[in-house]
Amino acid sequence: MTKEEIELIIFKVSADGQDAINMKIYKNGTTCRYGVGGLPQLGISAMSFIYDTKYFAPLIDKVPDEILSKPLNYEEPTPNGYLEYVIAFYGVSENGDTGERAKWTKSTGVRVKLDQQSSFNHPIIGLLDGLIMEAAQLTNDWYFDSVMQIVYNAKSSTLPKETILSCPKTEKEIKADFENYVSQMLQSARKWDMRKYVENKTYEIEGAICKGVVKQTQDSFSVTFVPENGGQEPRDKPKWKFW
Repeated sequence: MTKEEIELIIFKVSADGQDAINMKIYKNGTTCRYGVGGLPQLGISAMSFIYDTKYFAPLIDKVPDEILSKPLNYEEPTPNGYLEYVIAFYGVSENGDTGERAKWTKSTGVRVKLDQQSSFNHPIIGLLDGLIMEAAQLTNDWYFDSVMQIVYNAKSSTLPKETILSCPKTEKEIKADFENYVSQMLQSARKWDMRKYVENKTYEIEGAICKGVVKQTQDSFSVTFVPENGGQEPRDKPKWKFW
């Protein structure tokens, strides 16, 4: 399979039946994601129709040709629980669709399933981890805005209009997912700075145009929304803070 044929890349890391992160990035711009890379699994997911290759193009450039020409499926016994990495590539659709309804005729990729106490040591793990975290980093700003809309009903000026959001049914579950999201972002080895994700954009809440204000340290996070032009602060919005 060649890079020119690829229309979809899937990234997934899971452990013992829970997805730490799951992403689908299409060449046509459709982007799907839930999770940050940690556990427990997050129930907040988003799919946006972006109509450009701003996420796909830089990722496909980093994919070594060897992965496409020499697929790998490695699995070992997992008596102590498992950790699984998957990067899959799909292309050449027999029905002409290159989105969610495509019927792909070509696929390849890498799957590695390891015991939680595995001594497996191979450069492929570093490559898989690097590509998956690069995909997460590219889409972090967009996923952050998806989380803000679900948790605060704060509609970002940069979140694509054609976005489908999904979340748990209860406020308690949403709050728990948000706490886990923040915790996993703060604990990431990539040292992600969420203060950057509110720059150069506004959020609409109950008709008020607001600026997002994020305060973050190594182990704390808070977000508030300040109305522009001295307006009233939107009502009944949770002001959750994490230490």
